[in-house]
Amino acid sequence: MGARSLLFVLIAAVVSTCAVRADDAGESVHCSLNDAPAVACRMTDTVDANGAHSMEFVAGTQRIRFSGRSQTGWWSGQLDGQPAMGRELNRGHTVYSTVDLKTTFEWWSEGNEHGSY
Repeated sequence: MGARSLLFVLIAAVVSTCAVRADDAGESVHCSLNDAPAVACRMTDTVDANGAHSMEFVAGTQRIRFSGRSQTGWWSGQLDGQPAMGRELNRGHTVYSTVDLKTTFEWWSEGNEHGSY
């Protein structure tokens, strides 16, 4: 196998590995939008150098985004671009609401639906 063929095989392997990782990114959690029954979803949470979180929850084709900050169990930021607040019921269960109260969103990790600190 020539050097060029070997390079092609290596590039294909790296691209394939990255694609698998991108599909598997995130944590499996449960989500509920506007008090609907919970569904399984994937959560990703990126924290920048200033401590601001960018969270995305994906259930099928639906995406919910929260960006903001937490302080002692309370959150402030934006839920899908609208001003929002939230509170942690426990470390793995958080409820958010837009300030106008038109949208609520709740997520929890396995075993934390009714957990405590």
